[in-house]
Amino acid sequence: MKYYPINLNIKDRKCLVAGGGLVALRKVRRLVECEARIRIISPQIESQLAEIAQKENIQILYRKIRSDDFNDAFIIFAATNDTKINIAISKWAQQKNILCNIADQPDKSDFTLPSIIERGDLNITISTNGKSPALSKYLRKRLQNEFGQEYAALLNMMGKLRKILSEEVSSQKDRHKIYHSLIDSSILQSLKMNDFNTASNTCKELTGHCLDEILSTQDCS
Repeated sequence: MKYYPINLNIKDRKCLVAGGGLVALRKVRRLVECEARIRIISPQIESQLAEIAQKENIQILYRKIRSDDFNDAFIIFAATNDTKINIAISKWAQQKNILCNIADQPDKSDFTLPSIIERGDLNITISTNGKSPALSKYLRKRLQNEFGQEYAALLNMMGKLRKILSEEVSSQKDRHKIYHSLIDSSILQSLKMNDFNTASNTCKELTGHCLDEILSTQDCS
């Protein structure tokens, strides 16, 4: 099976999590980060999950899931410890045309969740199309050492620089040349070494703006 890669905006969307264990906990943590509207349904809830739900004002229904719980749901995560229940949830979701993910059962899921490396707004995702989560995790650990927080700093700078250059440089081709010159320069290494002065000098040489000037601008949306 070949999955279609996509970054999905779930802010304020109703996301249903069936299950109250550690798997559900991992799903909920990611959903909270993405500002989804979350409902958890399970007869029993892990203490950590209950704490997050209370802190984030997440609704919990302490019972087994029913087909009418799917009304208005955007996506569903079947994360119970009962395979039969998870499969039943998937079938209900299909009947209602709602995307469903079953933990550790990619062949019965509408979508899978990749391994993720986060560096600020930079997300590097790794997928094996459900064939080997172990390999995804192995690659994530290797890549974590290669991509440090300097990439978050560079991305933050580049995002704000776009706003400045869009007003100053009319030619898109010229703007692209500036962006690529920054990426190809030594600025990333300077940021990695926390050498802000050298990074700022490099930035000023290539763009006409120092880092302080760029970083003081408003975020680009």
